[in-house]
Amino acid sequence: MDAEEHYLILRTQFEGVPEQEMIEVTMEQVTELLDCSRRNAQLVLNKLMESGYLTWIPGRGRGKVSRMSFHISISDLLAAKAKQLVENEQLNEAWRLIDSSGTQRMKDDFTDWLERQLGILRTDEEEREVLRFPFYRPVPHLDPAWVQRRTESHWVRQIFDTLLIFDPEEKRILPGLAHHWEWDESSSRWRFYLRKGVRFHHGQEMTAQDVKFTFERMSGRTSSEWIFSLIKAIETPGRYRIDFYFAQPNAVFPAFLCTDRCSIVPENLGGPDKAACFPALPIGTGPFRMIKNNESLLVLEANDLYFEGRPHLDRIEMWVWPDYEGQPGSHRTGRDMQLLYSDASRESTSEPSLSQLENGSTYLTFNLSKAGIQQNILFRQAIDMGLDRERMIKELGGLRQCASEGFVLSGAQQDDTASFDLDEAKKRIQASEYGGQSLNLYTYEWLENEKTAAWISRRCKEMGVQLNVVKLPIEHLADAQVLAKADLVMAGEVLGEQADLTLLELYQSRFSFLRNHLSPELTAYVDDKLTVCMGEPSSDERMKLLMDIQEKLKSSSNVIFLYHSLQKAQHHPMLEGMALNAWGKIDYKHIWVKHVEEV
Repeated sequence: MDAEEHYLILRTQFEGVPEQEMIEVTMEQVTELLDCSRRNAQLVLNKLMESGYLTWIPGRGRGKVSRMSFHISISDLLAAKAKQLVENEQLNEAWRLIDSSGTQRMKDDFTDWLERQLGILRTDEEEREVLRFPFYRPVPHLDPAWVQRRTESHWVRQIFDTLLIFDPEEKRILPGLAHHWEWDESSSRWRFYLRKGVRFHHGQEMTAQDVKFTFERMSGRTSSEWIFSLIKAIETPGRYRIDFYFAQPNAVFPAFLCTDRCSIVPENLGGPDKAACFPALPIGTGPFRMIKNNESLLVLEANDLYFEGRPHLDRIEMWVWPDYEGQPGSHRTGRDMQLLYSDASRESTSEPSLSQLENGSTYLTFNLSKAGIQQNILFRQAIDMGLDRERMIKELGGLRQCASEGFVLSGAQQDDTASFDLDEAKKRIQASEYGGQSLNLYTYEWLENEKTAAWISRRCKEMGVQLNVVKLPIEHLADAQVLAKADLVMAGEVLGEQADLTLLELYQSRFSFLRNHLSPELTAYVDDKLTVCMGEPSSDERMKLLMDIQEKLKSSSNVIFLYHSLQKAQHHPMLEGMALNAWGKIDYKHIWVKHVEEV
C-alpha cells in the first residue's frame, strides 16, 4: 500500500475536518485505522509528513492524545493520483480510481483535464508529431487471421501488408508485397513474385516462406478457412516466388489476397518469444509498427523502412476512454480533440467532418437449423411486419440513418422498404400458433447493439412475443455451438472495399452468424450459388449471384434487415490527407499536419 492509499484511509475517516485544522487523535486510533503495528504506523506517519500530506504532533507517552492536520482534500488527492496514473500510461487504473472513489465534480474535472491531453503533440526540437485520440474499448486481438470487427480490421491495415492491393477508386487490383502475378488458363494455378528487401518490423526479410506459413496456418481455423480449404498445395520454387494450386478454378483468389485476413505475417510469428503475445503485439511489414497495446492504450510508431514510403505521422496513440459519450464533462469539439470517430462525434459543430452511409446493414437472423416456433414462416413474417424501422431510428438515434432492405447500399433508397403493420403482425403471430414461450435473442457486446436488441424486445412484447436478450463477447458468439442455442441473432455486417468478398465470407464461413442459421435447403441453395461465384472473374457478375442469395433469404424471412448506419469522423482543420475508408476509419499513413503559419 502506497502513501496515497494510507493518507486516503485517514482522510476518509475524518472527511468532515477542513484542511489545515488541527484535530486530536490517539496513536491507538491510527494503528487501528491503518491495521498495523504502532511502529509501522509511526513509519507511515513520518512518510506522509515528508510527502507534505499532513502534520503530526505526537503526544508524550502511551495513551496520550496527539494532534494532526490534513493538507490535501480527498478530491485533490484522487485527482493527482489519477493524473499520475495517466502519465504512467495506466489509463485503465485511472478510470477505476475515479469511478470508484470520485465525486461527480471530480469526474467532470478529470474528464476536462484528460481531454486536454489529446490531439496533436509536436516537439519543436525533434519535430515529432504524435496523434492522440479516444476510443471506447481496447483492441487486444489483432492477429489478421482472426479479426472479426471493423476496428480490428482497420488497425491490421496500419500494421500489415497483403500480396495484392485493391484500389477502391479505380476498382482494380494493384501490386502489393507481390510485384507481379500470373495464372494458367483454368485459374487453378497462381504464381506470385515477391518484392525483395521488404522487412518485417523485427528486422527479418520477408520471403516466400513467410507467405507460405501465413496461408498454411489459417487452414481450418479462421473465418476464411473455406477458401483456404480449396488450396491443394503451396510451393516455393524460389526465395521470392510462391505458387498456389487449387483443386478447381478459383478466379476470386487475387481479389481475396487483397483482404486484411491475408496480411502476411512472419514465419512462426517471429519466434517463440513473440508468438505468445502476437495477437496484442503483432509484427507486420506495414507503415506502422506496434509499440504497446493493453487495456489503457494502443501505440504505433512510424516504420522508417516502409517499402512504400515512411508515414508522415511519427506516432499514433489510441487512449481507451470507456463510455466517452457518457462522460458528463466531454464537450470539447473535434477541433480541440483533433480526431473523433463515430459515436464520439459531436452534432452541429463547425470543424471539418467526414461522413458516409455505411455499405452494410444491421440485421436479424432466425435459427432455421433449430426446432422451435421460428421455423414457422408466419411467425418470422410477423416479426418483420411488427418492427417499425423508422420508429427505431427516431427513438434510438445515434448513427442509425435509414431503413435497410439489404446489405448493399444500392437498395437503401428504394421505396419498397418493409411496411410496418402491427395489427397484421399480431394476426400472423396468432395464426402461427405461438404459445407464449420465451425466445433467446443473441447479440454481441456493444452499447449500440444492446440498445437495438432491447428496443426489439420491447416491440416484440407489444406483439405478444417474449424475447430474452443475451449479450456475449463477439468471439464467443462466433462459436457454432453458441449460435446453435440462439433462436435469433442480431448483428451488423460492414461490407469492405470489395463488397462481394465480404458477402462470400458471410455466406460461406462456418463462423458466420448467418450461415449457422440457414436451413439445410437454404444451405444447399447458397452453396450452389457460391460455387458459381468462385469461378466468376467479374466482381459485377459475382454481386448478381450474391444478390440472388440475399433475395432468397429475404423471401423466406430467414433474414430481416433493419437499418444502415452513418459513418462519421470529425477532425482539426490542420489535419490533411483525411478520407474515410469502407470501415468508416482513416488510414493514418496518409495523414499529415499543415501548421497554422502555413495556412
